[in-house]
Parts: sequence; C-alpha cells; structure tokens
Amino acid sequence: MTTTLINTTPIEGIDFNATYTVYNQAAAQSSTNTPDYPGLPFQIGTVAKGSGDSEFVFVKAGATINLGDVCVITSTTQAANPITTTLALFGLEVGVAQVAIASGSYGWLQRNGACANINVAASCVQNVQLAATATAGVLDDAVTAGLKNVNGIIITTTVTGAATTAGTLNNPVVGITN
Repeated sequence: MTTTLINTTPIEGIDFNATYTVYNQAAAQSSTNTPDYPGLPFQIGTVAKGSGDSEFVFVKAGATINLGDVCVITSTTQAANPITTTLALFGLEVGVAQVAIASGSYGWLQRNGACANINVAASCVQNVQLAATATAGVLDDAVTAGLKNVNGIIITTTVTGAATTAGTLNNPVVGITN
C-alpha cells in the first residue's frame, strides 16, 4: 500500500519519496549518463511536515534501507541504519523508510503520523510493545530478555507472516533493554 504524502512545510521541492546521491566527479567522467545531483537539496537533519500529522527527517543511509525498514538515527551525524539489537542504543531516534534508500544516498524517514509501511516479524500482534530484532529493519512483539524496546511505534493490524504493515508513529525512540 502506498500513501501519497504532501509537504506542508514552507520549503520548496520536498518529495518524501525521492532519494538523492551526491555528485561524484570520477563516476561522472566514466559514465555518459548519471542521475547524480551536484549537491544535496536539503541539509541533513532537516525536519519537514507532511499531510495529516506526518513528519519526516532528511538522513544519509549508512547501509541499504528497504521500504518499511525501521531505522535508528544517530544524533550527531543524522546517519540512518536499519535497526538491529546491536544498533539499538538507548535514546536513539527511530524513523521508518517509506521508500528504499541506497547505502550512502540520502532520503526521508518518517517519524510521526499514520505510517503505511512498517517492517515486522511473523505473527506480530497489533497494539503491543515492539522491540528490535537481529533481523535488520524489522521489529517484533516478542519482547524477551535482551531485546530493546522501541517506544512510539504501534502497528494497527495483526500480521500472520513477516510483512510490511500499517501503523502509527509518535516520534519513536529506542527504549530500555528487557
């Protein structure tokens, strides 16, 4: 399911579904057709409001991010990586990718509002506490010892198999370890 999100922040040119690659002179000289951009259209860490209560932050992907991946965002560099139990450090901001972002490229992660795509493990139940797992970008409701809670994400549908599902985001952060 895709959702059309409209920028409501007074910044021109925002497309929450776009990703960006910084211009690489060496690559441009070896290629006749490159879609790279000469610079970033937004500063890393820029926050923009979308339709409804949605809110997004502009980040650099530290690894490949897939549609629906739940990602941790480092506070110093605004780099984003798909969440795992290893990367889920207490207090880190969390965002959800509504488009795939290649490693080293830039794009928007959703941090607030109704969210169409959240990656969860098999048999994940709606309206319960979720936690990071060993699988990159995926949350689960099996909140067991050693897993780190992710506060501020609620899925609104129980899923039977591993899936991308809808939910609600309320400025999620990594919480305590169980």
